[in-house]
Amino acid sequence: MKIDKNKTYTVTQIATIAGVSKASVSRWLSDRHVSPDHTKGKAKYFNATYVKQYLEAHKASSNKTSKTPTAIELLQEQVSQLTAENKRLVARIEKQDQQIKEKDQQISNWTSQSAVISKLANDSHNMTVKLLENSNTSAESNDEKVSSTVETDNQANENAEKPRSNWFQRIFGK
Repeated sequence: MKIDKNKTYTVTQIATIAGVSKASVSRWLSDRHVSPDHTKGKAKYFNATYVKQYLEAHKASSNKTSKTPTAIELLQEQVSQLTAENKRLVARIEKQDQQIKEKDQQISNWTSQSAVISKLANDSHNMTVKLLENSNTSAESNDEKVSSTVETDNQANENAEKPRSNWFQRIFGK
């Protein structure tokens, strides 16, 4: 669209010419403290020089930005992102595999230690059983000795005098 130098334009017309939103044009005008040439009702009209300045500024800023990427470039970027993600996941899996190997080693160590402990407990049990058997045989021989000692004590007690009565029985005679 051709811009007439003698004509004035509204914000809406400038936005249409530049192919941007009204808010972008209004923001640009207010940032530069541009006041309208005149107003009709609520419509503000700006000189054509401001339109040219906005178009130049807008074209310059759009030239500074990179061109829109093609589908191939987008796909290549996506592939590189997925490759990086794949590398991170592989590293994570390798780390977890190493942790699992360490845990398996700990479990095998505990298993071997528990086998040793089980053997020690079994040996202890066997020794206790042997000690009990030995003590039972010696207890039987001790029982024979004790029973003969008890019989002699009983005979000695029968021969001994009667026990004395307690103080209550001595005083009250009961």
